[in-house]
Amino acid sequence: MKNIYHTICGIVAVASIVAVTACQNDVESVSEPATRIIEVITAETRTTIDYEGSDVSHLQWQAGDMVAYVTDAQGDKFKSAEMRSGMNGWSFSATIPNDANTIYVIYPVGDNEGKSLTDAKASLNSSIVQIAGEKFDGSQLPMVATSDVPSGSEVSVTYKCLASVLRFAVGGDEGHETERLKSLTLTASEPIVGDYVLDIATSELLFSGIGQSIKVEYQSTKETGEDVLLGAEHYIYVVVPSEKLTGVGVTLETDTDIYTWSNGTMDLSHPERRLYRVDLDFSTSDMAPETKEEYFTPVCSLSEVTDDGVYLIAVELNGKYYVTNNTPTDTSNYYYLTGVEVASDENGVILSNEVMNYTWTITNHNSGYEFFSANMEKNGNTGLYLIAAGGSGMFSGEDGYEGKVWFVTADTVDGYSAEQQPRRYWDIELDGIGKAVIRNKYDRGVDMFPCYKYCTQHNYFTLCFEGGADKEDVQLLKLRK
Repeated sequence: MKNIYHTICGIVAVASIVAVTACQNDVESVSEPATRIIEVITAETRTTIDYEGSDVSHLQWQAGDMVAYVTDAQGDKFKSAEMRSGMNGWSFSATIPNDANTIYVIYPVGDNEGKSLTDAKASLNSSIVQIAGEKFDGSQLPMVATSDVPSGSEVSVTYKCLASVLRFAVGGDEGHETERLKSLTLTASEPIVGDYVLDIATSELLFSGIGQSIKVEYQSTKETGEDVLLGAEHYIYVVVPSEKLTGVGVTLETDTDIYTWSNGTMDLSHPERRLYRVDLDFSTSDMAPETKEEYFTPVCSLSEVTDDGVYLIAVELNGKYYVTNNTPTDTSNYYYLTGVEVASDENGVILSNEVMNYTWTITNHNSGYEFFSANMEKNGNTGLYLIAAGGSGMFSGEDGYEGKVWFVTADTVDGYSAEQQPRRYWDIELDGIGKAVIRNKYDRGVDMFPCYKYCTQHNYFTLCFEGGADKEDVQLLKLRK
């Protein structure tokens, strides 16, 4: 179900499960149970939800929608099937054991395929991506259907919703036309994230909550982001349990501000209603818009390393961040860079004028990545490239495993010979959780390539071979806006 017209259906308890037991004689093998094929037809499903004068919500299947089904026959496992449109409406073909009495259907398939009925599950997620302008994605709203198995070859079932849809409307408010919508987060005192699982005592799929927050990322399809501007109205959909919620809070994030509405209540327990509309009025938000903090946060994937990015080379020690200083430790053309502590919190390094003094750009070339610091100064020159020391063999310090870093101007580095050019280029390896290995491309002839790391013993960033003592992997932090 790719789209649903606003919402669908009412909820009913899943029918009682017939317990099936069997005695089995000692035999060398057990034959597969006899099966037959039935056609499971979708009955037209309408609700009593009637809003804006005329529209009545209804179920709307689309090609490619998949359901999971299983029966109460002993040993039966969930299978998946694709919905298709025909003369009798939407249906799917189900292969079921001959001794089955009841069939159960769950949408979407989720991870039910191959599991038993007792392990049936439907989920409400904590993180959702919604594309600007698209209709509600029906796969977010779990549904179940159940029916007695027919003696013939067809059966009609009605799908019932397990949850409710909140449709938040935002935009069109004067004074906010140029802001770009980024995300909406819903919180409540009660759990609103979790799974519907089979309750053995009641034979129903009941909600088991594990989280109290749902975030919807609202993404643009336009390079300039005009389709998320708040000059127009936007609908953001959140799926939550059909229950009474207290302590409800909504946080709306734009590219410039954060707005909050808090301490609300919602009664979503009406048995015949599954759509609830909420208009977010900026004039009723809890407070004036907060100035949103901007942060440098760890880079975890090479896809995040872009030529237009702004970066810090940093190390995190005991919950504090240290970045590369711009002041040389001596007057030569190569030196260590001491670590400078910068303000941070649980979100990362906080953007400030001071922090911008220590930033880098990283550009990707065919030969590797190039690191450039626009604010670094040396011998009256501003704007230097990070390169590796030349020569061959081991370094001069720390038993040959450590050496000073070279920083040169663009004119100098462009003048290097072809043999020396690899000194300006670096490979970047990321571990997926924030740590980075920055390895130089220059071959010193010792089967080891220089890396840019942090020496915890001396509190400076240095070139070193991997395996040296007291060396900590660095982090690349990118400015996020």
